[in-house]
Amino acid sequence: MTDKAIVFSSGLGKTRKIAGYIAAELKADVFDLKKQTNINLSEYNHIIFGTGIHAGKPYGPLVKFLENNQGQLSGKKKSLFLSCMLKDEKGESQLKKVSGELGISDAFFFNSKKEKNEDGMDKSVDMFIDEMRKR
Repeated sequence: MTDKAIVFSSGLGKTRKIAGYIAAELKADVFDLKKQTNINLSEYNHIIFGTGIHAGKPYGPLVKFLENNQGQLSGKKKSLFLSCMLKDEKGESQLKKVSGELGISDAFFFNSKKEKNEDGMDKSVDMFIDEMRKR
């Protein structure tokens, strides 16, 4: 059993791919909000949320899930990753805006323009995984 869960919303599949990779590396359970919205998070200490961005906003299913599950998320560690097209300062600005809106300060973003690892994944995802192992 793991103490981490990945809960994500994906549009075109990039966030799904990242969430699956992170879940495999962390041996975390993974929940796709397109397939499942009634999720019991009581057995998890750390919930990692993932979303893509459309028109500067996180995907609606994730926003709705967070709004509807505030009670079961209370007292849990929460982290967030964004899959976005922006990089550098623009990506950081978008991350700050979205993480503030969602109330998750432990937040990171990935874009597809960075160096890839041997699995074809953005190397910053591996750095994110290393950080999540410490939490």
